[in-house]
Amino acid sequence: MNPENIFNSKNIKTVIFITFIMITLGLIISLIQTPKYKSSSKLLVIFSQENMSPYTSAQTSNYIAGILEEVIYSDSFMNNVLKSNFNLEDNFGFNQEDRMKNWKKMVKPRLQDNKGIIEINVYHQDREQANNFAQAISYTMITNHSIYHGSGNDVSVKMIGSPTASEKWDQPNILQNLLLSLVAGIFIAITFVIIFPEQELINFIFGKKIVSKDETIIFNNQIQYNNSSEDITSINEEIKSEEKEEYYNW
Repeated sequence: MNPENIFNSKNIKTVIFITFIMITLGLIISLIQTPKYKSSSKLLVIFSQENMSPYTSAQTSNYIAGILEEVIYSDSFMNNVLKSNFNLEDNFGFNQEDRMKNWKKMVKPRLQDNKGIIEINVYHQDREQANNFAQAISYTMITNHSIYHGSGNDVSVKMIGSPTASEKWDQPNILQNLLLSLVAGIFIAITFVIIFPEQELINFIFGKKIVSKDETIIFNNQIQYNNSSEDITSINEEIKSEEKEEYYNW
């Protein structure tokens, strides 16, 4: 495959056009999303027993932290958070399926590998509510964690990073979305021109066929040859006339 046939002026225009479309779509999607603030906290899970090596203790702590991370998405934990005294707005819906779906959209826990640390990220369109929920989730985990792991007093959860809400909204990240759209646009455009190096984008979209000067095609009841068009009926009449002349001469 000759690179000159791919990266010519026509295909470069195609790349620019597709990339522009993708960036525009990325910008539109970013602008129609509801802005959300982010509040984050960090919790450290500690498992301790007599005569236990530090390595075993750390591994067990990390294991329990993984369990508690999953617990955050349970109905009972969600209900305990909402019952806490942190002035929380319950706008998650009425049926349990919708409530849990909206809860998962708002709360994004993340376990730091082999450290026993749970990072809790809360996204809310109201900055104060984002911070309140982060505090309520942290408080509920610290006070009620023993309900979910069964290790009793051998486990403790401590806050090592107090909830802090961002001054500006965190979602959507317009710059990040535009960069992703740029990369996606370039990738799609290059793929298109590699697969269809001789195809013009507009003609490709509207289903037209591009032929070279030496090719002949039938399109919309016309014969196109060397950039000229003649009606098929007249061509057929000429062919029949030539056949008759050959017959009589024979």
